[in-house]
Order: sequence, then structure tokens, then C-alpha cells
Amino acid sequence: MSAELIPFGKLNVLIAMQNRQLGEFIRKVLRDGGAENIQRAIEVPHALKLMRSKNVNLFFVDYDFSEHGGPDFVKFIRLTDGDMSEAPVVMILPQPSKKTVMECRDAGVNEILALPVTGNLVESRLKHIYAQPKPFIRSASYIGPCRRREQMKAYHGVERRTNQDSKIQYEPAFVKLMT
Repeated sequence: MSAELIPFGKLNVLIAMQNRQLGEFIRKVLRDGGAENIQRAIEVPHALKLMRSKNVNLFFVDYDFSEHGGPDFVKFIRLTDGDMSEAPVVMILPQPSKKTVMECRDAGVNEILALPVTGNLVESRLKHIYAQPKPFIRSASYIGPCRRREQMKAYHGVERRTNQDSKIQYEPAFVKLMT
């Protein structure tokens, strides 16, 4: 993996998934890249304990994690205090559909990986997260990275925003799984 794009030495990773084999595979991919601080949790109480004791700055979450599901766990992460709430989250989807992709996006996920997962796919998502970071949004109805995937086109109508001095650049966020 490209160490200049992905800060492996600074990563504190939490892999939250019940599938031990997949969790070990992701751990191996990250270790091969140079990451050393990698924790795995197969249950929510263990994940919460690790989140309290470690300064987690990257999450890999299984869509089917816990009885409530991965998207609810991501919503919890986004509601925590401190830097951890803005940590990148990669969601692993067993069978992506438009509904599940939108659910993950609306929960605050940065990137989505569909099964089967390969080392190259993990690398490409991490490169995208760190090479093209998105603005982080905190509003009454959403907390997470900007959900827009494509660059905004020039708007030619009347500008109705009150604060025109601060222009936000939107970067791609999710892979189009549905057409």
C-alpha cells in the first residue's frame, strides 16, 4: 500500500464485525500496510470498551454488526464526543442494494466495501478517504462526511445563501452501486 497517502503509523483501527475470518483478513491487510494499532471486536460491549480505552481514528464496521446493525453503530460513533466522532468509517456490505447503500450513507459512513473484499479494494477505499477528505457536516438531522459524491456543477440561478464568502468544496464520497 502507498504509505505516502495512508498514515498507517498513526492509525488506531477498530474492526467491529462478528465475522472473525473477514475481520482477520482486514487486520492482515492493514498490518501489511504498516498499521500496528488494530483492535477487533465481535460484540458491542467489547467495541465500546475499546472505544473508551483507545483513541480510535479509523473504523471498519460490518453491516450486520450486533443485534441493531452496523448503521446504528455508526450513528452512535457519530454522536460520541471528541475526535472519534469524525473518524472515517468503512462499512462492509454483504449484499449491497440501493436501500442499504443509502442507509449507510445516511448513517455517516465514509466508504462502502461490498463482499467479496480484496486487499486492493481496502487499499483503494483508504486512499480515497485520505487523499480526498470530505467536509464533515454537523446538522440537526445528520452528522457525518458530506454525502455528495460528485463535484458540484456551477449554479447559474439566483444565489439565496446568506453567507457567500465561505465556499465549500464537495468531494466524492461513495461508489455508485446502482444506476
